[in-house]
Amino acid sequence: MLQRKMLMSIASVLVLVALIAGATMAWFTDSETVAATFTAGTVDVGINDPTDIEIINPGDIIKFGELEDEGYYHNAPIERGMPQGGYDRVLQIDYTGTKAAYVRVLVDFDWAGDLDNSNLSVNAPTGGNWIYDGVDTQTGKHIFRLNGILNGSAEDLGGFALANVKNVPFELVINGASTGNQYQGVALNMNFEVQAVQAANVDPNAIPFESVVQPVPTP
Repeated sequence: MLQRKMLMSIASVLVLVALIAGATMAWFTDSETVAATFTAGTVDVGINDPTDIEIINPGDIIKFGELEDEGYYHNAPIERGMPQGGYDRVLQIDYTGTKAAYVRVLVDFDWAGDLDNSNLSVNAPTGGNWIYDGVDTQTGKHIFRLNGILNGSAEDLGGFALANVKNVPFELVINGASTGNQYQGVALNMNFEVQAVQAANVDPNAIPFESVVQPVPTP
């Protein structure tokens, strides 16, 4: 009997100790979760193709980058015996990206029917914000590069506003003396491509341009 009482007393003490120990572990607690979303900026560049030219002539100049299409015209410099014909065409870039970017435009051209292109040459822009970087040795495309950064809609790095640099100026000259009868009725095809790469954290001397080709419009 005594042993049983002793066992019950020991059990009671153990239960009391357990309750005390449990009470000391009952901390006040609280927690909170906060969600944050970080959205990457965009680089979204496009190009407005110039309208087609129905008739071209040996010796013509196709002048790109004008604000308006003035159609066909003649002018006759004193040093020329024959008048020089030409066309003004609008070639503009479009940019709706949020990030500031470096931009360049690539141009190539060829006569249909695999006719010789040596009668075609480019006059580079002068005195503006676009620089002619010559011909890419791998693709044969003429490269026109914006001389600085184009600001994005949400990032201004002290560069250009689109409105001030969207016109890309250059001239394509058709040499009259080397454009013979075999070119009659032959189409001159021109392709325009614009490329952009974000400016932030990019070495301006080693810009990794990626092609952004204007999609072919649906008929």
